[in-house]
Amino acid sequence: MTVLRALTLLLFFVPVHLCAATVDDNVLARVGDVPITAFELQRQIDRVMPLRVSFHGGVSAEKINEIKQEAMEDLIERAYKVKYAIDNEISVPASLLDDQMKKVRARFKTKKEFKAAVGAETVAGLRAALYRRYLAKKAEEVAVTLKAQASDEEIRKYYAEKKHTFSMPKQFRASHILIKVDPASNKEEREILHKKAEEILARAQKGEDFFDLAYYNSDDRTKFVGGDLGMFHEGQTEKSFEGALLKMKVGDVSDLVQTRHGFHIIKLTQVNEPRQMSFEEVRSKIKSTLEKERRDQIYSEWLESLKQKYKVVRLAE
Repeated sequence: MTVLRALTLLLFFVPVHLCAATVDDNVLARVGDVPITAFELQRQIDRVMPLRVSFHGGVSAEKINEIKQEAMEDLIERAYKVKYAIDNEISVPASLLDDQMKKVRARFKTKKEFKAAVGAETVAGLRAALYRRYLAKKAEEVAVTLKAQASDEEIRKYYAEKKHTFSMPKQFRASHILIKVDPASNKEEREILHKKAEEILARAQKGEDFFDLAYYNSDDRTKFVGGDLGMFHEGQTEKSFEGALLKMKVGDVSDLVQTRHGFHIIKLTQVNEPRQMSFEEVRSKIKSTLEKERRDQIYSEWLESLKQKYKVVRLAE
């Protein structure tokens, strides 16, 4: 046994030696020699519970049992990784544990309160549990994440093969004034709103400040920024709205444009023509795509190999 492996096991099993009766009584399962404790299970349940239940109503016994089983399976999966780390002499720095323990300790005013909150698990037991958590993360990083990394050559090859898919559609920036029309309104009400829109349109086309017109007259929340819609590309707006934009030049004010929301007066402020995106623009996206595909496969195969190699012994639940 190497020095590194010996030190890892020493840290790993400190709580068992110091408080064997308490910890052993709370070991629910083992993956090889890696324990899964009742304390860890409860913490995992506490993490899973908010994601699985609504804030309204109680939680049925069936749902609680389902969450408990899910939490246990998560811990077993983590224990596989811990066992792999120990067998392959993977470790995490003690400073990482020290920092985490300090953060936990900082939640309590005194050392006595901290120990009381930790309870039967003991401070050493909590530290060992944290060690297992970080060790599992490190094992996954070594066995999966690092192996899934895509090289620059692979990323460039992907870009060359799929270059045609990395294009930026035509983009617009525009401001608008919306005179909202309730779909349930009658003909007379719509005519009044149409007249109001025409009056504002006439003022805009004569050169009155568009920002002010929008601020004081628009029924859209963009009124507070002068009707500015920001940048958007082809296909993101209703056909009638986009159709008007395609006929305009920067600086133009449209005629009235009707959509399901009501009457719009549009001012086009910027146009970016369609273009091919450069390698540098899409490099990180391609890298993420390649690594995710590869990572999913490597992770699945790795976990399956751990299940075949290490035996799970369930002691109690």
